Amino acid sequence: MDQRSTTFIGSTSETVAFWDRLYQGVTSYSRELDESVERALGSAQNFFQCKQGCKILDIGCGRGATSIFWASTGAQVTAIDCSVSAIAELSERCEQMGIANIRPVAGDAMTVDELGQFDYVFGSMILHHLEPFGEFVAVLRRALKANGRAFFYENNAASDLLVWLRNNLVGKLGVPKYGDKDESPLAPQEIDLLRRSFSVSVRYPEMVFFRLASPYLFRNHLQSGLKSIDSFLYKRNVGVHYSYRQYVLLEA
Repeated sequence: MDQRSTTFIGSTSETVAFWDRLYQGVTSYSRELDESVERALGSAQNFFQCKQGCKILDIGCGRGATSIFWASTGAQVTAIDCSVSAIAELSERCEQMGIANIRPVAGDAMTVDELGQFDYVFGSMILHHLEPFGEFVAVLRRALKANGRAFFYENNAASDLLVWLRNNLVGKLGVPKYGDKDESPLAPQEIDLLRRSFSVSVRYPEMVFFRLASPYLFRNHLQSGLKSIDSFLYKRNVGVHYSYRQYVLLEA
């Protein structure tokens, strides 16, 4: 791997160490796109209407599957993640695959305005990691060109019940915890902070609510039945704004 292809900005922390360990293989983690992220990318592509050579910032890119997708559309991609291990792997994959239109950056999302200005910004499950969130909103606004757009696939803290269960059961009494210790679902108040700087719309691609009980409480059993309940509610638009999955669309 050409070490010059990796830039480092920002500082390390316990959270950075968590993701480095994960990407190094201590915890299993898929390097490719799952179905939900593929759908999010398709929706983002329609929202962006990105032309050949447009500049896209991929925040929290991980091993870079989303960045490689954007590069395949002809975009000039800057891919940033706090994990040096993930960025190193992305750099190596770009070299092996002959991809020249991805710039991998190991660094802090809170400093992305230092990387230049972009036509579009994409992120998958990244906003809810960023604090202080108000400061990130200002950074994001500076990173987006005038009339630029951003698309984030995120979790959702609109349900007080889910938040209570997450705060009081997850990681306790044998209930598994996924993710680092500092993250929390994206709150409606944080969406309001985004509205101070952007035109914001929120969409719910599916209902994800009852099915969450399967991996957390039932050791991945009952998935089909619980998913059927979610699908029933989604088709009837019942409680959809409580879905744990959402798209957050921004226009500068």
